[in-house]
Amino acid sequence: MKLIERIENTIEYGISFDQQLENLSQFDHITEDEILELTVHIKSYKVGILIEYLGFEKLNNYLPSFLEFLQDANWPASGGVSKMLVKAREIIIPEIKRVFNEFTNDETWHYWILVLIIKNWNKELVNKLKPELIKLIIKADKEGASIQALSILKEKELISEIEIKEYYQYLLKKFEGDKFWIEDLKDEIKARS
Repeated sequence: MKLIERIENTIEYGISFDQQLENLSQFDHITEDEILELTVHIKSYKVGILIEYLGFEKLNNYLPSFLEFLQDANWPASGGVSKMLVKAREIIIPEIKRVFNEFTNDETWHYWILVLIIKNWNKELVNKLKPELIKLIIKADKEGASIQALSILKEKELISEIEIKEYYQYLLKKFEGDKFWIEDLKDEIKARS
């Protein structure tokens, strides 16, 4: 039986990890070729559950491929993948920096990385990405990454109140005439004050 068929027939969606550990343990000895096969199955919630279960240690060689699952958080596997990547912590930071620096026009991907991974980290981890987050703020994109970057830096107290106000005013000016993004900015930054 092919790997994806085994996954679909074994793992149950909507049931907690603890309730299906026995089912998930059937994949404890997954091969490198099978892990590679997982990297293309973005449209399966059950693959996402398996990726979360397997963890970043077992999937370490393929973390860049799994980060690509966050290009669109509507892809079913992205939920489990993001939970696994949050736990990868320092290990995934170089790849996140690469995405922010090389894929400068993929603000949607940046947004989901910010919301699903970085927002869930502690202050010390987020601080390792502070220069990249500031660059995202300055881009003032209209996908929400700049607003999320500012929100995270504020929430983790990595920039001063003066810097928060300066970046807020900067984004207000950049979004001038665009009511949607101005409201989003106000909701994210002012509402959390």
